[in-house]
Amino acid sequence: MISPYLTPQPILFTHSADELYGSDIVLLELSRRLNRERFRPFVVTPIDISYQGRLSQALRREGIEHRAVDMPVLRRRYLSVQQIWAFLRRLRTGPAQVQHLCVSEKVALVHSNTTAVWGGALAARRVGLPHLWHVHEIITQPWLARKLIAFMVARYSDQVVAISQAVADHLLADQPRLAERMTIIYDAVDAERFHPRNQGEALRAAWNVPADATLVGVVGRISAWKGQGFFLRAFAQAAAHSPSLTAVIVGDVTPGEEWRRQELASLAAELGVSERVIWPGFRMDAPQVMAALDILALPSTSPEPFGMVVVEAMATARPVIATAHGGPLETITPEETGLLVSPQDPAALAAALTRLAAHPELRARLGANARQRVLQRFTFAHHVAAFETLYDHMLRG
Repeated sequence: MISPYLTPQPILFTHSADELYGSDIVLLELSRRLNRERFRPFVVTPIDISYQGRLSQALRREGIEHRAVDMPVLRRRYLSVQQIWAFLRRLRTGPAQVQHLCVSEKVALVHSNTTAVWGGALAARRVGLPHLWHVHEIITQPWLARKLIAFMVARYSDQVVAISQAVADHLLADQPRLAERMTIIYDAVDAERFHPRNQGEALRAAWNVPADATLVGVVGRISAWKGQGFFLRAFAQAAAHSPSLTAVIVGDVTPGEEWRRQELASLAAELGVSERVIWPGFRMDAPQVMAALDILALPSTSPEPFGMVVVEAMATARPVIATAHGGPLETITPEETGLLVSPQDPAALAAALTRLAAHPELRARLGANARQRVLQRFTFAHHVAAFETLYDHMLRG
């Protein structure tokens, strides 16, 4: 396609973290796959937390410019009397730094990736640039944060992209006037990178997984709402009936919340399953992790906005058990491409684990169907084309 622009249009992405979990990966994949004859991505992340720089390193490997600035990011830790002043200080000074980058880089459009990051929205308004807010969250509590985020998105967005119908419905419940500016663009997965032909045997051996084990994994950041504690309670029930079941919890905590990891380890010991749970921490080799699993569990206790790990497992032809709310209701067809269980019902999750552990033919059928579902609906070809079309629409006014 011939570019309609004389030079590639600079797109400034503002993002809330320098990690490589769901929304971080979406940003990385979108920015590196954009048509460089038409668009030039430039990514800004905050410095309020000491990250290991996984996203910025990956961006640099792709030749994408990155800058870290002291911009405001709405985090739960700031929703206290002691911490709110740090957020307000960044809210006062941070947008000016982003605004300076908009001018110096001759930015054409600002793309705010997650509703936690506000610097791009405020800077775009000040310099008169079109602004797209890419919403990855379903914020239910605290109530004030939910209302404030919905207000900010409505006030400071020219266009809004929700990563699922669940996210769109949640936002529209508070701000119905966003409907005319709302587009749903599902997150996507690289179906060649996450492929059934991938080998997971080396990883299973490194983790000392017994040869006859059925390995169920929970993959993602360790946090309260991601449900690792809920999973451990269900796993303990299932393990009592399924001697082959082994669990692996892949992921780590947000810096400063290391106590969560110890709390989960203590819970596993209390439940008597410590010797059947593996804790490898964060892994960069996600395709091999998915290949090593026999089952993926997504035990989120609050609605998952989309569930990137769900489509990664589906692309690898691995069956998924997810709690039945949020994004998984749109990615999983029960009994066809995976299983859905009632949220916060350990017995229901335990029953699903026991069932899949006992029936490898069911796992194979669900996994094969799941991959076909991914190829039909969740590829980057659709994802990137949708964003490029939206950028064109916004830039042409």
